[in-house]
Amino acid sequence: MSDASANLSLPLIQPSQAQKHVTHNEALLILDALVQLSVLSATTTAPPAEPATGDRYLLPSGATGAWSGQAATIAMWLGEAWTFLEPRAGWTTWIADTGAQLRFDGSTWQAEAADLQNLPMVGVNSAADSVNRLSVASAASLLTHEGAGHQLKINKASSGDTASLLFQDGWSGRAEMGLAGSDDFAVKVSADGFVFHTALTATGGSGSVQFPNGAEVSDPSGMGDGPVVAMPYIHSRGLNLVSNGLGSLTAPYNYPAGLTRDPVQTPDVQASFSHAGHASGWMQMTETIPVNPNDIHEISCLLRQEAMPGDWSAHAHEDRHENSLGLVCIDADGQEIAPLHHARYKSGGTDSLTTLAAPLAPGDTQVFVSDASGWNDAESDPAKLGLRIDGYRDSHGRSYSFYSRFALAAAFSTTGVNKVTHVITLDAPLPGSMGNPDDASGIWPVGTQVANAVQGDAAKPVVYSAILSSSDQWHRAMGHIGGLDTSGTNAPGNFAPGTVAVRLAWSLNSSNQPGGTGGFPDTGAAQRVWIAGASFRSAPISALQSVTTGPAAGSKTIHVAKADVAGSQIQLQQAASEVVPI
Repeated sequence: MSDASANLSLPLIQPSQAQKHVTHNEALLILDALVQLSVLSATTTAPPAEPATGDRYLLPSGATGAWSGQAATIAMWLGEAWTFLEPRAGWTTWIADTGAQLRFDGSTWQAEAADLQNLPMVGVNSAADSVNRLSVASAASLLTHEGAGHQLKINKASSGDTASLLFQDGWSGRAEMGLAGSDDFAVKVSADGFVFHTALTATGGSGSVQFPNGAEVSDPSGMGDGPVVAMPYIHSRGLNLVSNGLGSLTAPYNYPAGLTRDPVQTPDVQASFSHAGHASGWMQMTETIPVNPNDIHEISCLLRQEAMPGDWSAHAHEDRHENSLGLVCIDADGQEIAPLHHARYKSGGTDSLTTLAAPLAPGDTQVFVSDASGWNDAESDPAKLGLRIDGYRDSHGRSYSFYSRFALAAAFSTTGVNKVTHVITLDAPLPGSMGNPDDASGIWPVGTQVANAVQGDAAKPVVYSAILSSSDQWHRAMGHIGGLDTSGTNAPGNFAPGTVAVRLAWSLNSSNQPGGTGGFPDTGAAQRVWIAGASFRSAPISALQSVTTGPAAGSKTIHVAKADVAGSQIQLQQAASEVVPI
């Protein structure tokens, strides 16, 4: 029979052994030392001076004194002496002073590694849940290399699923980047966490990048802001100021909404644009063209009217209708300039432009002027009964003498004009929006320039109500515009006061009205008008002449070069719009 147990080397009581209690007690002491094994320290190298009975230590290399030569053993104080227990592979112990768990591998004690594979969830300073199986609450999280590179991988089950990074504010999504519902990389943003706008998409198949909601370039600041453009767009202007004037872009860019791009019916340019139906009303191009209003510009386009089946001989122009080409003037703040902002009524040729004879404040119902003789007391048309106060300054602080946004349509009645007392009685108290922004009470002082304002279309027709000489044939429509109009007559050949930019505009099929009008037949809602070759450019050989007398004083006449081929000379002649077949 062996004298010790196989696993813990506990002494066994032998047959006929005397003092069996000694052997039994020795075995119990070993069990007491090893069962639920824990030690006070694994780094203490010298025996303590006053150990307590049962104190245990895991002895490190270099232990001294009574522990010398006992590295890796368990030392236990029995009250009078130390006993040393040899560990066996697989023993584990808890270290009280460090909280570590060690395991003996047969030669050395190693930190015991927990099984971290296939954990259902992990929370670091935070509670994980069934959706967020890994949750970390920390000021930062670090993922670093192991000697080379490092990749963070987010994998999804299928193309229609999402693999993304979501950035939140107060647990509400504000930005997302990744593969959201497709295999194209996208960056999305949201203001509320519900509606997301795609800012950028990179197509997986080609690598091309799209900006579905546009892109703005603001650096360097001197370049201004606006969309990034491609070379085809730049080339689409040619020597012209109109982008895509010749239809060189594959989309109907810049032309008015509602027009249809037509690459087939075209006058030797890349595409035309058509309107089908009754009168279109004024339609504008989308781009704004900066201009120097003191220069003369040529505006032109090509027009074609569709011939309609039937007998139209009872009408002077048969199935052809009026079409107009013009532009809309834009101020420094990007606002459209309408006649209400600069045109003035003239009674019997007398200009209504005058000054205040008494202060004018919001809430007043009477306007006291220096001279009311030019104000409208005869025509009841509301479009000719407006009030304008010429004290406007734009957002840059620039003031204007003949242009103002302080304009009120249909402000008074003809009976409210007293040309004897020079008092204009308003139909309603002057609104606060018409107040003086430089005065706390909105009061306009004596001497402020005022006028009887006149309404009208914002578009200035340069080629007005043109009727083509024949259907199904291209014609060239051309006119000129230049110089600032301070006459108050809304001169069609001059820019409106305050103009710094323009947008080209058309009124197509304007006389094609349901039921017919003014001797023009109703040619139906299918009749088509094509426009092409839109152009706006400087007129190089031209001159302005100021009108100094009469109702049009303050306007400008335009003189442009005209070729006399037979006489081999070029002469300056007063400009006139023209429409000729090509």
